[in-house]
Amino acid sequence: MSFELRYPTEIIFGMNAVNQVGKKACSYGSRIFLVTGRSAARRSGMADKVIDLLQAAGAKEVYLYDKAEHDPSVDTVDRGTELAKDGRFEVAIGLGGGSAIDTAKTIACLVNNDGSAAEYQSGKEIKNPGIPFIALPTTAGTGAEITKNSVITDTKNKIKQSIRSNYMIAKVAIVDPILTVSMPLDVTAASGMDALTQAIEVCVSLSANPIGDTLGLRSIALISQNIVKAFDNGDDLVTRENMALGSLLGAMAFANAGLGAVHALAHPIGAMFDVPHGVICALLLPYVIEYNIPARTDKYAQIAEAMGVDTKGSDEGSAYKLISFIRDLLTRLKLPQQLRNVGIENKDISAIARSTRGSSLSNNPREASEESLEQILSAAL
Repeated sequence: MSFELRYPTEIIFGMNAVNQVGKKACSYGSRIFLVTGRSAARRSGMADKVIDLLQAAGAKEVYLYDKAEHDPSVDTVDRGTELAKDGRFEVAIGLGGGSAIDTAKTIACLVNNDGSAAEYQSGKEIKNPGIPFIALPTTAGTGAEITKNSVITDTKNKIKQSIRSNYMIAKVAIVDPILTVSMPLDVTAASGMDALTQAIEVCVSLSANPIGDTLGLRSIALISQNIVKAFDNGDDLVTRENMALGSLLGAMAFANAGLGAVHALAHPIGAMFDVPHGVICALLLPYVIEYNIPARTDKYAQIAEAMGVDTKGSDEGSAYKLISFIRDLLTRLKLPQQLRNVGIENKDISAIARSTRGSSLSNNPREASEESLEQILSAAL
């Protein structure tokens, strides 16, 4: 048994933890580049609050770049990088969901490197450290606040692919459950299912390790027991806290182990059909589990037990009960359960399977050929 763990990010978790953002950011510099989505952070008042906190702590300039799309594009990253370079900004902050955080961390990383984000998607090495980056997640879902990669979409070529570098790791991640209260119901459901999918995939990954399993199973328990409560009553702070903690623990797990075929398939689908990442992960999860059961029957039984499923009987029976439990969750969360519900047709399956590749696919516990991927997608139609 051997494994490595990477947790260089300072993690601050708790109610009203956002109040520490000014002190933390200004310890790195006084010229701050704040990245948000196009409306949510403004509408909730959180962007204004963060700006006030930064200015009160001594920030000389705070530039609000509110351009992050739900699938951040190469063009948006490149424009932001040029603005950050020209303004000589010293710190970048990502305030929002995974898209805003991925946009911010990529901008922060590329400020001191030449070339377009598209070049780094294609494998160009990031040679120089960027400026310090701080993450302020407003969703309990993606885990982008502590990972060393960003997922960026090349809209021209319909490619959704990660950029990876140790230089992308946040200096500080401030996880404040209160920031997630403003999430719309559909985002609560989709981002929560993304987090649950990540935790499940990390536990069955070929790169799984004991620490990741421990974190992943705890994440699974927290999310599965709280996601419907958060969907039904988003103002319940205890539930929001449990969801935020579950998401963080799952992210800590998958930052040190691989994911699987759900995430491998979700990237080309997101690029080709503009389906929100969490929605497609939730939809595909039961079908990928069913495909993987022969390779990880015992692990899926453990996951079922963590979710509170009745696991009396065989491991295989428990694994199939897990699938039923997840499908019930999707029904209660009003999420689509078939690909045709998100605009994907039989004629699209081959193209999706051909475009599916990367580390997530290679870490899937059961080898998945292009033909196997087509079978999974056909079952999900």
